[in-house]
Amino acid sequence: MTVRIIVNADDLGVSEVVNEAIFCAIERRVITSATMLANGQEVARAARLVPRFPDCSFGVHLNLTDFKPVCADSSRSLLKILNSQGCFNGNSIREVSIGIPMLKAIYREWCAQIEHLIRLGVHPTHLDSHHHVHTIPQLLPVLAALRRRYHINRARISRNMYDPSAPASRLLLAEKSVFNSALRWMGFRTAGVFTELEIYLRQCADRPPGASVVELMTHPGSALSAEETRLLAGDWTKVLSYTPTLISFKAL
Repeated sequence: MTVRIIVNADDLGVSEVVNEAIFCAIERRVITSATMLANGQEVARAARLVPRFPDCSFGVHLNLTDFKPVCADSSRSLLKILNSQGCFNGNSIREVSIGIPMLKAIYREWCAQIEHLIRLGVHPTHLDSHHHVHTIPQLLPVLAALRRRYHINRARISRNMYDPSAPASRLLLAEKSVFNSALRWMGFRTAGVFTELEIYLRQCADRPPGASVVELMTHPGSALSAEETRLLAGDWTKVLSYTPTLISFKAL
């Protein structure tokens, strides 16, 4: 079985340094996909470069944890997850009760984020999120509504491959499996495995995973990703005992 691998760069648009690192990696064909932060301070500059790379997929990095919301109404309707400066307050979304009013407010905010990218000329191919907030199970109805409204039919699953030194519990993996199955049941096309580049190499260098499509998350330009940066600087696929095919989300 040929393993097809999507190498996705998160956080496009967050800064000039990150933009440059991601586009350089796309140009060298070591990154095949990227997701854009609609409320990142450099997203407009990133959007101007997107048309240069038609083979790459560009998605939406849905955000509820950093920077100011895009929707004007969010300063009131999402007050519980904003800080005193009016910015998203880190992991507050995981600490509050998510009822119907909150779901509606998140839907409006995520619609505003998607529409901002569309106005910038980007046609999103897939959905994922900053700090994985889209994998909060209560937000599945929001994802379903976004898929119907914008016809974005591809999405990132919840991480299901972990470092052997810090394995996930059986219960956690079971919960993630239910979430991932729900995404597919809703009509999203997805990879079968999602993890980080370094973890994939530790787990699957000698033999491929039991899935035909893998998504690997990367963060080019991040000061916290020195080893990943080293791997992306060379041909990391040579470490594998098999030859994968690198694809974008467009190929799903």
